[in-house]
Amino acid sequence: MPETTILHIITKMAVGGAQMNTLISCREITKMGYPSSVLTGPEISPEGTFSDLSEKYGIPVYTAPHLIRKLSPYHDIRAYFEIKKIIDEHKFSIVHTHGSKAKFLGRLAATAAKTPVKIVQTVHGWSFFDTMPPLQKAFYAALERIGYKLADSNIVVSPHDILKGVNWGIGKPEDYQLIRSGVEFESFLAKRGTGSESRKMLNLDQNIPIVGTVIRLAPQKHPEAIVDVALKVSKQFPDVMFVIVGDGPLKGYMHNYIKEKGLENNFLLLGSRKDVSDILPAFDAFLLTSRSEGLPRAMLEALAVGIPVVATDVGGIAELVNGHKNGFLCAHGDINCLSNGLIKLIESPETGKKLLASVDRDLKPFSAKIMVDELFQLYTFLMKNM
Repeated sequence: MPETTILHIITKMAVGGAQMNTLISCREITKMGYPSSVLTGPEISPEGTFSDLSEKYGIPVYTAPHLIRKLSPYHDIRAYFEIKKIIDEHKFSIVHTHGSKAKFLGRLAATAAKTPVKIVQTVHGWSFFDTMPPLQKAFYAALERIGYKLADSNIVVSPHDILKGVNWGIGKPEDYQLIRSGVEFESFLAKRGTGSESRKMLNLDQNIPIVGTVIRLAPQKHPEAIVDVALKVSKQFPDVMFVIVGDGPLKGYMHNYIKEKGLENNFLLLGSRKDVSDILPAFDAFLLTSRSEGLPRAMLEALAVGIPVVATDVGGIAELVNGHKNGFLCAHGDINCLSNGLIKLIESPETGKKLLASVDRDLKPFSAKIMVDELFQLYTFLMKNM
């Protein structure tokens, strides 16, 4: 029987949750006997890339020169043929796609491959979300319906995405497999209680309240809402500091918006960092204002460090945060609710400790080992039914 080989396709190897999951999966699944590679596009993201990690892990990386995030018939048609050529040349057994563009083109190319290929897709949050213009949302949902039919296995990282997919006519509940986003928690658990050292590293006062986040500065994450929240919180705590780790297309806009609101002294924008586990302990609270999510990896990491969360009720966030455990949950765009949640945590650190009482138990299903084991079982099942 030919060797089982896996090709993961992802549009960009930018620093992000889906990319980190992919690299961990490739590294560990290769150790378990299924050599795994990555195919990605050429774009260099302002938030940085994981190319150094793929090299460190010894993961082969192929590039499709025309695979870009933006919709473009010119590039997309060429990317399809580039992807198909790589699949045909290397005769991969399984193609595993991530992200809306990679999912669609990757599945089409794998379906047309010269040798039999099993197709797996992971939904890291659907490509359409509630605040999208209706026509754009309908277009992306239609693409997801087409792509879903081409896959042999449809993975979601949150039960919320099963409900959302079914509500939009993308399959039935039994068509999905839940494999949660997996985090290697050890380095984060080891940082509990190191807030003083973290603040020294960042040159921040030991006694001021600090609210932090780790996000891509992009419309989906709604980062400008962080500034609106800061405006309210700073009225009660003038010395509060909001720390943002991450980069992206809205970086310039964020600098201008912070200045416009007169909050330059209340913000520290660190850009893309790879020492997140060293930074998180400085925070008194972790804030997410996203319009759409799958299951945010940075939130899992913050909880592992012991930081309570205030977040919008989107995607799979409510699995871990609900007002009774791990933090406070608010409707998207509810600036008052988000601000009040932070104020409660700043005023009473004991409140945060009580909310985190069951955090270790809550995080257990999200370990990288469980994710990898479930993926290996899925790949093995698919190969037996080739």
